Amino acid sequence: MRTQYTLQSHTAPTAPSTRRPSTSAFTLIELLVVIAIIALLIGILLPALGQARDSARNVVCKTNLRSIATAAMLYADDYRGEFPPVLGGQFVIDPENQKRNMVWYDVNRIGRYLPQEDFRNLSATNAENPTVGGTVMSCPNHPDAARSYTMNYWAASAGEWEPNWATGTIRTFKPGANRDNQDTYQMGRAFNNTVDRSSDMVLFSESWGVWISQIETESGDRTWFSAASVGRKGLPGERFGALEGVDDWAEGNWRGEGTFPRAPEMEAETASQPKSYIPYYRHPNRRNDTFDIMGSANIAFADGHVGSVDPRDLFEGEDGRSTYKVLWSPDDEKVDNRELGRK
Repeated sequence: MRTQYTLQSHTAPTAPSTRRPSTSAFTLIELLVVIAIIALLIGILLPALGQARDSARNVVCKTNLRSIATAAMLYADDYRGEFPPVLGGQFVIDPENQKRNMVWYDVNRIGRYLPQEDFRNLSATNAENPTVGGTVMSCPNHPDAARSYTMNYWAASAGEWEPNWATGTIRTFKPGANRDNQDTYQMGRAFNNTVDRSSDMVLFSESWGVWISQIETESGDRTWFSAASVGRKGLPGERFGALEGVDDWAEGNWRGEGTFPRAPEMEAETASQPKSYIPYYRHPNRRNDTFDIMGSANIAFADGHVGSVDPRDLFEGEDGRSTYKVLWSPDDEKVDNRELGRK
């Protein structure tokens, strides 16, 4: 009898593994190295990001000024080549609404060509003309700003006035034409949109926010507004900040009067007042030493273009004479030759 056998395969038992399970965790040293690398990259990138942000704000500022200059030129086209006036006072009455003052930034002047956003400058019951604020009127580097720019005094169609008591009206003067005001008489000459060297002639510039709004924001804060004009007093170079600069800061409540705070762009300053009509701290932006004559500022010129100016290019010499690369009026050099010759 034949016996049948079935073959079966047997697998040898597998020996248990002695390898440790892999892990993806960092060691303490590796973690510290990664943190150090990240910190180094942040240190390298942050200044570049800050410069990019400041450059972007500078572009916005220039665009704003270009819009304001364009609006002023449209106004001049409608008013025989004359730019808006800068007339203020209790006897200056706007015939259109019987409000006081007739200034370039009024809703009835530049407001016909530009949008209005910040109405907080004056309360609704104020006897003065409402003004345009916000939107293109504010520089991003001007803290709490509602209006950061203003017009060159010598571009105004009328800059001063005197009352005529017999008729109950006022007589207006072009800038530099009022013999009774030695601060301005023949210290420049008024110009319109046909002025020579228009690409060098200041039409609008950055300026200080010297007036606080009468109305608070929803958070209880207030915004700041520029004055009617710049460049009225002093010699051309002094208006840019040469030597002792200008002394033209009687108006405005920027010093912090009564319950009002000091203007935020000036609160860190120990000097009594700015030397220049033009603030140079905004480009590049800084929060300390805002009165220092260093940095740059943006200016809209009478031909409509906008440029950045450095104070080192604007005046020179021991007498602070203007370089005449940027002009306040067509008579800048004549004014310097006459006035500096007296000293």
